[in-house]
Amino acid sequence: MSDTGRGYGTEATDLVLEYAFTVAGLHRVSLEVFDFNVGAQKSYARSGFVREGVRRGSLRQDGAWHDTVLMSILAEEYAELRVPSTEGSR
Repeated sequence: MSDTGRGYGTEATDLVLEYAFTVAGLHRVSLEVFDFNVGAQKSYARSGFVREGVRRGSLRQDGAWHDTVLMSILAEEYAELRVPSTEGSR
C-alpha cells in the first residue's frame, strides 16, 4: 500500500468527526479495530479517540485469535481538541 503512513486515514477520520459533531449533532462516535492494526489505532488516537476496552479473542485469522479494541470520542472531547492553542502568543 503506497499511501500507508501519509496521514490520509487520519485526515479522513477528522473530516468524518467534523461532520458527526458539527453537522449531525452526535454526542458520541465509537469504533472497533483489530489488535494487529496498530497503525489504525495510532491514527484514531491522533484524531482524539480514546481506548475504552478490549473484546478478547473475537477474531480468528490464520489460525490465531485476535482481540478487538474498542475506541470512542465524545462531542466535548472533540470540541476541546479543536480549540486553538493560546500558548506562545503574547
